[in-house]
Amino acid sequence: MSIYLGQENHDKDHFTVTAELIPPRHWNPRSIIEQAALYRGYVDAVDLSDNLLAVARMSPSICAFFIKQIGMEPIVQINLRDRNRMGIQSDLMGLAALGIKNITILGGYPAKVGTEPDAKEVYDLQTNELISYANRFIKEGRLFDGTVMEEKPEMTIGSVENLVGKPIKELIDRLEAKAEAGANFVRTQLVFDLDLLGEWMEEAKSRDLHNRMTIMASIMPLRDAAHIEKALKIPGITVPDWVKRRLTATSNSEEGLNIASDIIKKVKVMDGIRGVHIRPIGGGEEHVAKIITDSGLVPSKNTPAIVS
Repeated sequence: MSIYLGQENHDKDHFTVTAELIPPRHWNPRSIIEQAALYRGYVDAVDLSDNLLAVARMSPSICAFFIKQIGMEPIVQINLRDRNRMGIQSDLMGLAALGIKNITILGGYPAKVGTEPDAKEVYDLQTNELISYANRFIKEGRLFDGTVMEEKPEMTIGSVENLVGKPIKELIDRLEAKAEAGANFVRTQLVFDLDLLGEWMEEAKSRDLHNRMTIMASIMPLRDAAHIEKALKIPGITVPDWVKRRLTATSNSEEGLNIASDIIKKVKVMDGIRGVHIRPIGGGEEHVAKIITDSGLVPSKNTPAIVS
């Protein structure tokens, strides 16, 4: 069974659950295989970040190979910061050869925030340009120069969108442009402010984007109040006061997990939201199963998720 996130392949009654894994800063794949195994039976797919926060890590394409070996479906991120169009085409062909069905295209955080601040940023293509090229690669079986391959691959294209930073209309303009370029699914930046997500969704629904692509909300479990400051360093994040108050008012070490579950329960009933993406940034992969269970999202063994 292959998992897709595109509208044409999506069971409209299924609420999709994915979770992120950050590839290791070493060559041994054991750790990411063990982390992925913690998600087995709880998520529809495992998202593999691409040099997250501008830190060099094992290739997500290589990690995807190992994830598939344990029977899980990977989603591979491709950032524009680190490679040009030739390198990206090589990645796409290799991913198709591995049977990878889902990719996510994003810009990538600036090199200056990571471990190699002097690294040269590539950005050979803009996000929507690459989405458009990748869409033609999939739909027409063409390389970026128009060369026709022997057969078309099976893939869907994802992207990421912020909830803050610009007026909501401008943010949805950008989302709509991604949909028109060929994006099949989108995951929001981390959600803590549900009112803000609601406003964003209203504008998206006014343009029928919830029917044109699969919209998923990203959730980050917090460890404690100190973790909030680290979260706020991620561009595009806002954390409302009620989250801070709950974390500072208790000694319960699992309050951050409870907050994540509470947010997911509210997100699940929001019209137009079709799934959640859990991002345990900074550790906490072992808690993802609990969050999903407490949120009532454990998938039924008798109900297939998203099938080809």
